[in-house]
Amino acid sequence: MVIPRLNARQLAALALLALLQHDVAWAAPANTYGRYFVRVDRQWPDEAPVILSMPRADGQLAVASQRERLLALEQEHGPYAEALAQPLMDLGRYLYEAGEPEQAEQLYRRALHVLRVNEGLYSENQLPLLRNLLAVHRSLGDWRALDARYDYFFRLSAVSGSMDADSAAEYFRWQREALRRQLDSSDNRRLLRLYEANEQLLAAADPDRDAAAYWQLVDSQLRNLYLIQALVRPRAVSVSRGFTSAAPFRSEPVQDLDVHEQRLLTIQRTAVARGDELLSGFASLGGAQAGQLRAQALLAQADWHQWNGLRSRAAENYREVVGHLQETGQESLLQDWFGSPVELPDNGAFSRDPGEGGVPVVARFAVSASGRPRDVETTASEEGQKGFAMRLYRGLLATRFRPRFEGGSAVATADVERSYRYLDPETIRRFRSP
Repeated sequence: MVIPRLNARQLAALALLALLQHDVAWAAPANTYGRYFVRVDRQWPDEAPVILSMPRADGQLAVASQRERLLALEQEHGPYAEALAQPLMDLGRYLYEAGEPEQAEQLYRRALHVLRVNEGLYSENQLPLLRNLLAVHRSLGDWRALDARYDYFFRLSAVSGSMDADSAAEYFRWQREALRRQLDSSDNRRLLRLYEANEQLLAAADPDRDAAAYWQLVDSQLRNLYLIQALVRPRAVSVSRGFTSAAPFRSEPVQDLDVHEQRLLTIQRTAVARGDELLSGFASLGGAQAGQLRAQALLAQADWHQWNGLRSRAAENYREVVGHLQETGQESLLQDWFGSPVELPDNGAFSRDPGEGGVPVVARFAVSASGRPRDVETTASEEGQKGFAMRLYRGLLATRFRPRFEGGSAVATADVERSYRYLDPETIRRFRSP
């Protein structure tokens, strides 16, 4: 991008402004990487939509014969007979595979009703059927039905005693996706419920018994804290020179805020410390299973401090991660994690990337040893896309990076060239809409 030539006074004013903005920027969370732009080669499977597969139906059974079987059972036992549940599910699977998800949904809903009538509202036998319905709703792009079904699936899993870390992590992942899809007029209620439900499971978990399951809950809660830091109302940040951030700040008194926002603000005040506590606590666990995951916890802690502007602590954390990998013989991770600068947060907490679409933009820049982008240039391939190149330029300047390491020390990286997809309004609309 070409920058117009400036006179000496303009250059001096810009230098002062950049200095002040630097102080403010590093005192608060950074850009929400993934929300508006993403590298073309980057995905986060842990935050990607869960595409559920169903058991294959018996292809030898024709739809007509299945319907005849159902009709005979209804005539013999009545419309709510328990014996109808399995044939309804079988026919639903067959129609789903045949490309008829709407008809499959009707059959699954009827099968669910039959189970509830015969076994009660919280029968554990509903869980496989509910999973099939989750797959159907997603295939139809019916996000509100999917949202309601996930809530019921979570409650039923908890009441029936079949809740495990995988099911909880999947439910929390969906809640973050729902926030990114903006299913609510306000994020406050959903975000608060998500955080508190995750906290309850953390409190009830036994990390010494199953460290891998506990790590799923810790990792999920850290992503929730990223969202709280970014989505709860902007904060005015004071700096040593007496200036405040130019970011918009609502000045209404706390009592004028809704109860959910008040609670979120309280959580936000200690969010950095809570994330640090979760990660430090996990890294200190004993046992072989926890030891295998310790490097991930240490890296997440370093990235958390870096993204929140705690540069000194982040630098210390990164050195600890590198030392740990060297001591434990995990040199391959050294290259994966520290071979080149990494945009933060590197966990997909803000990702609204549907996997396709967006405006291609090429960026060239350098990254300092402290993780700051410098000398950013962005180029769009088409004349009408230059506005997106400018937006990417501003977005990259506000992004914090995990720096590259060589020989155990952070080093500056010059001549970085990367291809991004800027998520234009049409791409985001397709992500939000059915």
